[in-house]
Amino acid sequence: MEVVLRPVNDSFLEEVVFPAFEQGVVDAVPGVEHILRSVTDEHTRVDLELLLDRGIDGSFFGLDDEKWTSACYRLLFSEWVKAPDGWSLAGQLQGYAGHWEDTLHLALMLEDEHYPYADETRAAPYRRAVADSHFAEAGLASLICGRWDPVPSFPPDQILTVQGHGEYKPHQGVARADWAWRQMQVVNQWAAQLPNALSRLLQRESKRLRPVEAPERHEVLEYWLGRNRNPPLLAVTFSGLGPRAAVWIREIGNLARLVRSAAAAEQGLTAIITHRGQEGDAGVA
Repeated sequence: MEVVLRPVNDSFLEEVVFPAFEQGVVDAVPGVEHILRSVTDEHTRVDLELLLDRGIDGSFFGLDDEKWTSACYRLLFSEWVKAPDGWSLAGQLQGYAGHWEDTLHLALMLEDEHYPYADETRAAPYRRAVADSHFAEAGLASLICGRWDPVPSFPPDQILTVQGHGEYKPHQGVARADWAWRQMQVVNQWAAQLPNALSRLLQRESKRLRPVEAPERHEVLEYWLGRNRNPPLLAVTFSGLGPRAAVWIREIGNLARLVRSAAAAEQGLTAIITHRGQEGDAGVA
């Protein structure tokens, strides 16, 4: 998979992880020590203590140690809960994994009424323009591109990089990396906007299909809204979704389910981008 989206505890990031990152881009040792004072998970503590024992020279930038990478992934993409003695690891909430371009395509279909999703000769350069844009917008597509909103107090590409993508110009409101985060309040807004966004997408597609009718339109919407467990069988292939219409309908449902479940659990969302590649299958992670 080329992009993975996971719910995350905002309080843990804002109280523990981000302050440590801010310290660590100057001097890694106090950043690691801040995390150790806050977490009780044994695996994470062992990784970080071994890292200190080996010795750290400098900041998190360029820190290429498997113990740091392992701990960093656990800190950013796992479920953490607060107990009287500190933060403990509870596991992982269900996320979403997919090929990066597929997932960006789905997000733009949901969010951008100007996205020419039915015409690949126009859709491909549109996606590239979105991916290359320097500035973040509130939408899911921006998160999938690794853009931050708001800009964090540390350069995120100096903490974790997979492909080497990164840009940090805080005075210009620009921060991009191979990972990104959106806080719970934003995810709640996305969840509240989902019913209208899904309905508008179906309206656009039904209009395009005329005079052919799409008898499953109501069933598709019910599935996307989580009221039906399984996607409907299609008598008419939705033209904009192409020959893989059934796959796209299922994956839009999975993305919508992720946003709803994160909002219901009062979680933010993190994204990790491992490759910005071509289309393929997506799914639940």
